[in-house]
Amino acid sequence: MVTRCLAVLVLGVPNAKADVKSLAQLIAQATATHPAIQAQQALTGATQEGVRSARWQYYPTPSITVQGTKASATDMAYAGDTQVTVLALSQPVWTGGRIESGVSKALAYAQSANASLADTRQQLAIRVVQSYGDWLAANRKKTAYELGQRQHQRLKEQVERRIQEGQAAASDMALAQGRLASLQADLSLAATQEQVSLTRLSQLLGQTITAESLTPNVAQALQLDTGLSELLAMAQAHAPSLSRSRSMAQAQLAAIQEAKSATSPEISLRLEQQHGNYNYTGGPQHNRVFINLSSRLGAGLSSFSAIQEAVQRHAAALADIEVEQRNLAEQVMADHALLVTSQARRHALQNSAEATDQVLASWDRQYLSGRKSWQDLMNSAREQVQAQAQLADLDGALLVASWRLALITGQLQVVMEQLHAPTAEQK
Repeated sequence: MVTRCLAVLVLGVPNAKADVKSLAQLIAQATATHPAIQAQQALTGATQEGVRSARWQYYPTPSITVQGTKASATDMAYAGDTQVTVLALSQPVWTGGRIESGVSKALAYAQSANASLADTRQQLAIRVVQSYGDWLAANRKKTAYELGQRQHQRLKEQVERRIQEGQAAASDMALAQGRLASLQADLSLAATQEQVSLTRLSQLLGQTITAESLTPNVAQALQLDTGLSELLAMAQAHAPSLSRSRSMAQAQLAAIQEAKSATSPEISLRLEQQHGNYNYTGGPQHNRVFINLSSRLGAGLSSFSAIQEAVQRHAAALADIEVEQRNLAEQVMADHALLVTSQARRHALQNSAEATDQVLASWDRQYLSGRKSWQDLMNSAREQVQAQAQLADLDGALLVASWRLALITGQLQVVMEQLHAPTAEQK
């Protein structure tokens, strides 16, 4: 199981603790300090206030009205006080489910915001892993190209001496120079790819990340022992994007009930206390109790159109759940397929790289003895570099696939909790 592997990596294997924590700490920093997290946290706080606002609808609504008037002397309807103050308290008694639906909708939006926050963290973590894997592949390819460049430089100097001795043709020098130039181009591309990856990591973390700060503690690909069906189930249960889609579907379902409640009348109780009277002066205060029956149908048949709109939005939310499920399954199956075949492929590439080393050494001797051509020797040197570059690409891809799969299925949570746990000094 990945969880067991992670525990070993973090707690038990020499030099592995730093390997795992290196990448995991990058993930922890990005998911704690990135502006996208701060923005989503603010939206989550806003939805929590929305829940409080929806629940306040159960409580009475206070109001105060102060009116002043100036009427003509012949207007007997306003022969009393020139200012009247009315204090009122209105309490909903029956709303046809409008308030309950509003609370349910607010709660669903709050759950959706929490899921969006978790999804933002997950996507940031995946971006960090992807950039880290790109850096790892580019860094190792650069090392392979640098070794190849030195090898080709040695061969170039060798053929240069043989040309001076009359034992090689000038075309052999042209071939050596061409291969050396090609390697220089590959080396420049790998260096650019490495710098681009480091720049992306720096932007994700909000600080400068250099190759020197990563190379001492290079993370490794995780060994997954979990079957595909179990991985799919874990991803379905853990995926915050699915939780967000489900919460949005619940919100739209509550919106349907809220829209339907608009077609029902509402009953409310209103208490009033009046100070002052327009008809006479110096009168006592007046207390009144009202029972109101009101409708909220809206213009024309707009209430029924609002119901249909909410129904369609709910159908769209249900379709979004299916979309998220398929996207998630596609990603899990793709990463799992890569990891299933990775060991055999890496073993083959490792054998190929070792074989090319032996072939190059052998053909170098045979060339000097006249049994191999210069073309054969240069091809062997190129194959050696290509094998190392392919191995570097595979290692980067395996790291990304395994860590991404662990993130998607929630199996990196153990490491992240340990990183976020307060130390003894902080306690």
